[in-house]
Parts: sequence; structure tokens; C-alpha cells
Amino acid sequence: MESLLFTSQQKLSMLSNLFFLVKLIRVLKKNNVLLLIRRNIKYKIIFTIITNLLSIGVSYNKSVINNTDGQRIAHALNELGPSFIKLGQLISTRPDIVGSTIAEDLSLLRDNLPPFSTAKAIEIIEREFGEKIENIFSEFSEPIAAASIAQVHFAKIKISGNEINVAVKVLRPEIEKIIGLEMERLEWITMFMENFTELKRLKPNSIIKKAKEVIKFELDLRYEAAAASELSENTNMDESFYVPKIYWESVTQRVLTMERIVGTPADKIDELIEKKVDFKKASENLIVNFLRQSIRDGYFHADLHQGNLFLNPNGELLAVDFGIMGRLDKKNRSYLAEIIYGFIKQDYLHIAKIHQEAGLIDQKQSVEDFSQALRSIGEPIINQKAKNISMGNVLLQLFDITKQFNMSLQPQLLLLQKTMITVEGVARKLNPDINFWEISKPEIETWLKDELGIKNRLQQTQEALQSIARKVPDIPDFISRADQAFDLIVKHEDEKAPSNISYSRIAVGSITILLSLAIISVLI
Repeated sequence: MESLLFTSQQKLSMLSNLFFLVKLIRVLKKNNVLLLIRRNIKYKIIFTIITNLLSIGVSYNKSVINNTDGQRIAHALNELGPSFIKLGQLISTRPDIVGSTIAEDLSLLRDNLPPFSTAKAIEIIEREFGEKIENIFSEFSEPIAAASIAQVHFAKIKISGNEINVAVKVLRPEIEKIIGLEMERLEWITMFMENFTELKRLKPNSIIKKAKEVIKFELDLRYEAAAASELSENTNMDESFYVPKIYWESVTQRVLTMERIVGTPADKIDELIEKKVDFKKASENLIVNFLRQSIRDGYFHADLHQGNLFLNPNGELLAVDFGIMGRLDKKNRSYLAEIIYGFIKQDYLHIAKIHQEAGLIDQKQSVEDFSQALRSIGEPIINQKAKNISMGNVLLQLFDITKQFNMSLQPQLLLLQKTMITVEGVARKLNPDINFWEISKPEIETWLKDELGIKNRLQQTQEALQSIARKVPDIPDFISRADQAFDLIVKHEDEKAPSNISYSRIAVGSITILLSLAIISVLI
């Protein structure tokens, strides 16, 4: 009976997947995306016949028919649901897979959906905290923004008798179930694609698995609260960048409460002009703070589009939405700083050597040849006006060239490149004449000076010594056991040749000392 029930569930699942496939084909047809897929299909005639049959009655969306490939894909993903929106945002970080043009278009994919009712939001909050809404918030507004996974309300909380303005983020009802079902369908579709299309080389199934991993964190608002808290700690001395405070007593898996910031959205240009915001200062602050986060801290806000940035009259930045963050380890931070500084100084041989010393390109590759390839990127931009130069695009060209030299890139570097393009775009809307290179140089020089300076070297030495100290207690015990073992050998020799006792003990003592020194040198 159980076997029959399981089979029937499988049939229902298969039927559901097929219905979803029909919906997918019709949405893709409407947005003229099927043509892009057809180019990578093995059996093009069969594909065309089946998709035409399943999309009978569907007409092209005239509002997007003349858009770019990436814009049409973004429109289709937005129509298909929350998982597809997140998938599009993830793919936008992989220009190495989909190409720079489509990746850039997908990076503009905005997560805007109709809100769910305030009554439902209150029901979720009361269930999360186990008490009535009035005991949690003294005021609670209608939704002021809504996305695919959550929506935001304004509210007030009382702390020590004072009322504090807050923003409350609430997950959509049943969103975990919806995302789970959509991801199952996506996995089924991508397995189908890998078997029947030429897209296997792009590993679509592995992309879906990565998307599941990313979305899993976004479905728990405690992770976003932790991200905001860490970014706030890193930037608390940076007066030009502010992260709102998290009120942890009002945070759960489905509810996030943070300080309500006061500022003007970066995309409201007319309002910013009216409030006499310093555009030049704001654009410089954006680039400086992005460099500090990525190079100095190795932890950066990876979704710094205009909707997530607010400005005050002094041009200071106030950030929100910490669902997408990027990390860079020390090696990649050093790599990034050296690369940018190398291009600023036009020292291509130095950049090439840095790549090889860091093991980022194959040791068998010619440094001189790599230097020449780098020059092909750098020289064309030397005589251009600063406003025509994009550091994000320079990095993209660099990553393309490094493939030819067997260099593998971490996904976080590609996420960084995508974020850099977004940051540059926002900065140039505020100040079209901004000089990215001029602003970058002092920040990178300062970091490199600190990184290579005596203070940092002493700190690294201290950390190494502390590591040795933690292991030192094991060394005497090892030496003692080694000495006992050698005593047995000496005793055995004594019984055989008493006259050699002194020589044996000297030899054993010498070996013990040498072994001990060898162990210490390995620990160091």
C-alpha cells in the first residue's frame, strides 16, 4: 500500500512539474526568451514544435520586445516568482557563465512585488513572539515596501520609557514552502536541460543548488541581522557610512527589527537636489566606503543599488537590506589592492608577478606574456576621460584574460566585480565626472602601507608566536618519551658493548636535540 501511495505521489509530482514546465514555456515565449534557449538546444526542430504547441495563444509582450536579451530574461524571471528572481540575482554575479552584457542587465533585476495584508503580517509577528502586537510595537504601519521574500513596515518600540522609530521586516506567509516547491521544480528542469541541451557545460543544476544555499540564509532574518551587526562593527569609525542598529530583542527567524533611518533615497534625484545634498561628496563616499569594506575589512555590502542607499544633506550614506553580503580572504584582498594600484601606476609587470607569486596563475605561464596581456587592458584607458572608465569592466576584462592563463577565480571575486559595477553606476548618477582612480589611490596606498608596515609584521609575528606557545606544552612530553625510547636502545647497546656507552649516549642526545629542533622549526 505504501509503495502504491509513494508511486501516486510521484505521479502527482511529475504532473505538477509538467504543468509548471508549460507555464514556464508560455512566460518565456511571451518575453521572447525561447529564442535564446533554442540556440543551445541539441534538437532544435523538436524543441520549436513542442514549445510552439505549448504556447498556442501566447502573444509577445510589446513593452519588452525591443529590450536587450538580459532585460527580457529579467522581466520573465520577475513574472515567474520569488525563486526565479533570486536565481536571476545570483546569475548576475557570474558574467563568466552568461556573459557580461546579460549579467549586467540581470544585476538591475529589482525585487518588487505587491504586498500582503497588514493583518497577515501582524498574525505572523504575534505567532513569532507569542503575544499581542500592541505588547511588541506601540505603532505599526501599512507595508511601505514589498519584495519576493519579505516586506517592510514602519513601527515604534518602547525602550526605557522612550519611543523609538523602527523598520520591521516580515517574511511572506508560506514563503519557505513556496521557495522549496519552486526549487524542486527548478532542479527537475535543470536536470532535463543538462540531458537534452548544450547547456550542460554551464552546469545549471549546480547553479540551482547554489541558489538554494543562498536563499536558505535569506529565509532566516536572524542571518541578515547578524550581517548588519558585523558590518556596523567594521564601519563604526567611518563617519560617512551608517548601518542602522539592530534591536535583537525584537528579532526572530521571520521578523527583523532595526532602527528606522532618516534620509532621502539615492534614486530620488529631484528630492536630493531640493534638499541640497552634496552629490560630489556622496559619490566619493560611496566608492571610498566600498573599497574600505572590500579591501580593509574583507566583508562588503554586495547589493548597494540606489534602492538600498539613503543620503543625508552632508552626502553621508545610510545603507539598508543586508541579505546579500560578500567576503574576501586576506589573499584576495591583497590581490585586489595590488591589481587596482598596479593599473593606477601602469605597472603591468608588477601585477603579473603578484598573480604568479600568489599562485593565481600557473607557475609554468610566462610572467612577461601575462604582463603583455594586462597591458592590452590598461593602455586603452590611459588617455580616456575618467568618466568613461569603469573599474568593474576593467576587472571583468582581467578575469576574462586570466582564464587563458589557467587562473581559477573564486565566486566572491565575481560578486565583487558585479558589486563594483553597481557602485560605479550609482556614483556616476550622482556625479557623472567622478574619477574612480583618483579616489581609489589614497585608500589603497594607505591599506598597502599598513599591510606591509612594521606594525602589521609585528602583529603577524606575535600571532605566530602565540600559535607556537599553544603547541609548546606538547613538546616536552614528546622529548621525554623520545628520551625514554633512546634509553632503551642505549641499555640494549650497553649489554652488548659496555665500552661504547659514552658514544651511544652522545649520539642519542644529539639525535634527540636535532629532532626537537626540527619539530620546533616546523611549528614556527
